Amino acid sequence: MNWLSDLLQRVEAVAPSHSMVPVPASESVPAYRVAMVCTSVAFTLTGLYMGSEIASEIGWRRGVLASVVGSLILVVMSIPASVVGARTRLSTYMIVRFVFGPVGSRLINAVLAAVLIGWFAVTAEFFGRTCYLTVQQYFPHAPVPLQIYTLVCCLLVIATTVFGFRALDRISLCVAPLLVALTIYVAHRALGHASWSLISANTGTDPDLGRGISAVVGGMIVNVVLMPDLTRYSRTVTDCVVISVTGNGVANGVMLILAMIPALAFGEQDPMRYMALIGLVPLAFTILVLSTWSVNAVNLYSSGLVTATALPSHRYSVSVIGSGLVGTVLALLGLADRFLDFLVLLGLIVPPIAAVYLADYFVLRRTDYTTGPAGTVAAKTNLNGLAAATLGAVTGCGLYVAKVSFTGVPTIEAFVVAAVAYWGLEKIRVVLGRNRLWRAMEGLGSVVE
Repeated sequence: MNWLSDLLQRVEAVAPSHSMVPVPASESVPAYRVAMVCTSVAFTLTGLYMGSEIASEIGWRRGVLASVVGSLILVVMSIPASVVGARTRLSTYMIVRFVFGPVGSRLINAVLAAVLIGWFAVTAEFFGRTCYLTVQQYFPHAPVPLQIYTLVCCLLVIATTVFGFRALDRISLCVAPLLVALTIYVAHRALGHASWSLISANTGTDPDLGRGISAVVGGMIVNVVLMPDLTRYSRTVTDCVVISVTGNGVANGVMLILAMIPALAFGEQDPMRYMALIGLVPLAFTILVLSTWSVNAVNLYSSGLVTATALPSHRYSVSVIGSGLVGTVLALLGLADRFLDFLVLLGLIVPPIAAVYLADYFVLRRTDYTTGPAGTVAAKTNLNGLAAATLGAVTGCGLYVAKVSFTGVPTIEAFVVAAVAYWGLEKIRVVLGRNRLWRAMEGLGSVVE
């Protein structure tokens, strides 16, 4: 079993630094470096599919509007989340732990872990589909089914996350500009295939603009909630604004709109299909494979980290491999076939988590995240935080199912309800004279009122 021990040690070696303590100011980086990372997250194969499916479902005009409005919502949520990271210099895990308590944070991290595993599964299926369609261009009668490509792609990502994640992560930053250039070029070529009037006249199959906006928000909301992981390396609040506007705003919106153009011009949702019509198979395949491979390694890396915090009895290495296997099963079951539904669900259940920790920091002014004396006894859970997040998610899902929304975007109501509910419950707690003992974490924090 020496090979297994070596495998687990390799995974442990890529665990992040400063995961439990503030990042030293000496290790901060310029805003443009973090913005580049956020931009590379926006320009991915899943982004191409997202733009294609949104355009196909709600049409060009609604699709563009959904992209713009959804990106603005993401920026509004992203800036304060980024500021919390920059000011505390703590990871999202530690921020969630301070706000929701030691046990409560495990429940929150379990939700985030499930979401990240879902993203791994969806991206893996798109990865496999891209490889399958490429092979079909040259060997149309090849007997290998799509599921085999998906399985192999999942195993490759798991293996590279274990053995070569750091190098692959650097590759993603090099490939991102190539994917940006490819996306712009393909959109330009698509306009030569179909007239602008023909593309803009497409109305889609579903006029539900709110569903489109929720899908746009859902596509990036996990990155918004986890922004402190990146911006804890930032220097100023201005840097946080630049990073949020550039990555979660401009890059995300532009990516989706560019992805809509070839999808509507060629009537194809699979990027490799319309790129084959343009004659870009080898180049597109190389760029998309490198980009998707590295991005999904990041998905698996993150899901393993979050799973390890939700299940502290499991080693980080076991969590990575276990998350990869679960994601592989979901990919083989066809989770990507419900891609938009998956995105809409994320846009309803994840924002309330951010709403609670942002309300705690900015509205209730609980900004003391300093470490305290070791041996402090901790309570288990911030029940008010969990109740507010749950209420927000249930409200958002209920409004979406009932097709009733005051703003037209249930995601907004989910966020606002969670924030207001948390503020109200905490005010009641103060009136009742109950201490916030969950804030006193063993060896990590002091009781803060």
